[in-house]
Amino acid sequence: MALRGNLRTLKDLKSTLRRLPVTVAHDIAQRAAPDLTTRSQEAFDSGQTVYGAPRPRGVDGGALTLSKSGQTRREIHFRVTGTIIRCVLGTRWAKYLIGKYEILPNGRIPEGWSTSLRTIASEEIRKKLP
Repeated sequence: MALRGNLRTLKDLKSTLRRLPVTVAHDIAQRAAPDLTTRSQEAFDSGQTVYGAPRPRGVDGGALTLSKSGQTRREIHFRVTGTIIRCVLGTRWAKYLIGKYEILPNGRIPEGWSTSLRTIASEEIRKKLP
């Protein structure tokens, strides 16, 4: 069984994992969650959105760090429950940062994330399925 189609949206990823045997989908989710957490933290630190666009400047014209206390960056992570990968936001204002500054994907998956997910899925499928 090969991984077909593009993983352009979170909905695509979800439907792809549902078509796989549960054990394979679980192994993919187990490997993907730490990778997604690392990618989200790297994007947070980079001063760019997860899509690679620069963040807007602050009111004083300086770069936005989005880390007054560092709590949001520390607490955002991806967790696996069975075959489901969920994002734990940690702070009540994280949703605002996702919408305004795209600190996490909002619908479509960034290209680098999609490539990584495809690689993880392909490796796990090759290990488990003939």
